[in-house]
Amino acid sequence: MSLDPPDAVAIHYAATSLLYEYQSLVDAKDIDGLARIVHPDVELTRYDGTSTGRAAFLDLYRRFAASDVQVAQHMATNVVATSNDDGTVDVRSAFIAITTHAAGGARQIWGRYHDTMTQRNGRWVLTAKRIAVARTALFDEHMLAPINIDTFGEISRDSDRH
Repeated sequence: MSLDPPDAVAIHYAATSLLYEYQSLVDAKDIDGLARIVHPDVELTRYDGTSTGRAAFLDLYRRFAASDVQVAQHMATNVVATSNDDGTVDVRSAFIAITTHAAGGARQIWGRYHDTMTQRNGRWVLTAKRIAVARTALFDEHMLAPINIDTFGEISRDSDRH
């Protein structure tokens, strides 16, 4: 569907806002917040298949919330929103997520999202969340700088700095 520029800008803004809200809620481990931004029949597709329904969607994030992840930071970029004739919007983007863990170390995960959103009760919600992880990099604790360093100063690379 071809949109006039003001409509295209509004759709892009709605898409990125919902995507950023999703990532912020995941990072905060806010299950109730996530429940508010998904359609009751939301589809979740990952490497292990597709599940349908809000409960199945939230189960993934309950597992995340119960994990040893201490800090999570999801970041999306290259967002492209395309309106469909049925009133839904396809949202494609790239993402990077960085997590630190109670067991030590960090992970960097990157890949692509392909989401679909629609308006329900006056707000945009996800009707489909497709997550394609490209790779995950693991970082041992000794590879991480201390939290309280001056990031503009010299950073020691001694293995005994922790």
